[in-house]
Amino acid sequence: MGAELSEDTFRALARSSPWRFSTLHFTWPTGADGDVECWLSRPGRLRVRDARGERVVREEASTPPEPVLRADGLVASRPRAYTHDIDDPMWDNYVFVSMLDPEELSEDVTLSDLRSEALGGRETWWARAVPGKGYEPRCGCCPLLWSRVSDWFEYGDGAPGWEPPAGTVYPEAYDVALDVATGIVVRLSPVGGSRSDLGFETTIHEAEMSVPSA
Repeated sequence: MGAELSEDTFRALARSSPWRFSTLHFTWPTGADGDVECWLSRPGRLRVRDARGERVVREEASTPPEPVLRADGLVASRPRAYTHDIDDPMWDNYVFVSMLDPEELSEDVTLSDLRSEALGGRETWWARAVPGKGYEPRCGCCPLLWSRVSDWFEYGDGAPGWEPPAGTVYPEAYDVALDVATGIVVRLSPVGGSRSDLGFETTIHEAEMSVPSA
């Protein structure tokens, strides 16, 4: 059964990536250092070719448990990534890991302006996302949705009255695009804010699916 785009199915897709595909060939932008070409094989094997043509292989033990699936094949509930060996190997920082498994977008994030629009010839679901008070990124120092909330938990320990450094301007929201077949983030664009390094676009070249796509 295919899934129709709604706030509920967008959240379910954000939970689903570890069980949507088994291999993925993609390009990941790394800013000033140039793009890297990546080959991910689940569980736990990542091969990377950087701008100098060097290939780096990283392997990590990863044994994703079985989630609770919905009738449309998306994930209804799952263990949190930080309590189980679900994460893919990391490259550079945890934004890379969360891009591949954007579980943090599935809860305590306000979604609006949902639409289905192809990106790079692939079915893609889009939403404008605003982190709520309970937003819980996989890593507080490099969240997908950098915000006062993420900094408050990471640097202010959730203390009342905490203020960010002078001059900090957080984005009002983020435009987020999820590839429907794989569930990964293929585009993230901040709306406003004082940082120019928050957005990215992931280019998918090929994927081998684990389950029928939504």
